[in-house]
Amino acid sequence: MINYEPLSTIISASGLRLILVEGYPSPWGHAVKAMMEYKGLIYRTGAQKAGEDNVELSNWSGVNSGPIVAWDSGAPLNRWNDILFLLERLSPERNLVPKDGSLRVQCMGLSHEICGEIGLGWNRRLSMFRPIVESNERPDGFVNMANKWGYNQSDVEMAEKRSVIILRTLAEQLKLQKTRNSGFFLGESVTAVDFYWAAFSNLCELMPQSRCPISPERRPLFENVSEAIKQELDPILMEHRDRIMDDYFVVPMDL
Repeated sequence: MINYEPLSTIISASGLRLILVEGYPSPWGHAVKAMMEYKGLIYRTGAQKAGEDNVELSNWSGVNSGPIVAWDSGAPLNRWNDILFLLERLSPERNLVPKDGSLRVQCMGLSHEICGEIGLGWNRRLSMFRPIVESNERPDGFVNMANKWGYNQSDVEMAEKRSVIILRTLAEQLKLQKTRNSGFFLGESVTAVDFYWAAFSNLCELMPQSRCPISPERRPLFENVSEAIKQELDPILMEHRDRIMDDYFVVPMDL
């Protein structure tokens, strides 16, 4: 179970700190958590409350979202690539970004397709929130989150198509790797891409309650998945997800 410490304690502490969206399998944060644990990094955890103002957090970090990672007196980080590079510097021995130049480029490109703007997580989040935002009964917290993420009709209309393209790209890469007798996205060992896909797959097919014990009232948000997305979940993607989760994540997930 995650020990969420008071935010004031996290802010004043030294060492490595991680802010997670409490109670949700938010993939950006849980990928970071798993990578820290894989690298053997010791960290302390604080909570961001989804849909709330989180004034203290915003004043410290400049953002009202998670994950946020801070190291000693350095500025808090919230972008996925900045966080990844910090973890690589703190534990270069168990690298998750390949040293080979070509593989490194592929790693950062595929990671962006999953984590970055207009990537899989970005588009799936738009699709998940669409029915709520367009309904007559819209909770203020959800509207605030949608506005924070730049919710707009143009991108919402493109979200499904963009997600499908990314899922196909990921499946094709794993199939190519299979011909090379590798069970990872790149090379012969685990990289950041493997962690990211495992975490973000929950936005496409949420793991069962026994593996992802999210509260019942929150589960429907993640289970709002269209048939178009379900049809693109190639078995090789889901086999990879389950294997990486079992080998590199804490399962059942700590939320």
